[in-house]
Amino acid sequence: MMVSLVLLVVVTLIALGSMRGVVMQARMSGASHDRSLTFQAAEAALREAEARAAAATAANIPAANCNDGYCATPAPNATPRWRDDAFAGWRLAAASAPANAPAPEAIVEDMGTAPNWYGCNNSVAPSPNCLRPRYRVTARSTADGRATVVLQSQFAAP
Repeated sequence: MMVSLVLLVVVTLIALGSMRGVVMQARMSGASHDRSLTFQAAEAALREAEARAAAATAANIPAANCNDGYCATPAPNATPRWRDDAFAGWRLAAASAPANAPAPEAIVEDMGTAPNWYGCNNSVAPSPNCLRPRYRVTARSTADGRATVVLQSQFAAP
């Protein structure tokens, strides 16, 4: 009788340990799924914002701050806009995000012009394709209390 009670307690402890493992795996699976959906939404917003950067003109870029998801060149010592919780210049992406994914947002920051290849700007008569506008494109997708994904690319205008 005593042996069977001890055996019953041991089996109960093993069952409880197994249940704890199953619950933890379910949580990890859910978090992985949330992160995957959020990543796909942010990636769709990034591609959309890159397309907007490719079509950008000087008239789109404001002299200061941000307007309609386009932002002026950031100050070198300023907190990056994408790290600033108080920043409200994000543009809601129209890109199709997966069902149940949080709505993605993006900004396009003017980073000035830069040479397309090393030394092209040092020649006496630079090639017309030498200097091109550069943009920092940042997209994010955030679900309250769940996964947050921020993607960023450096984009050279065509």
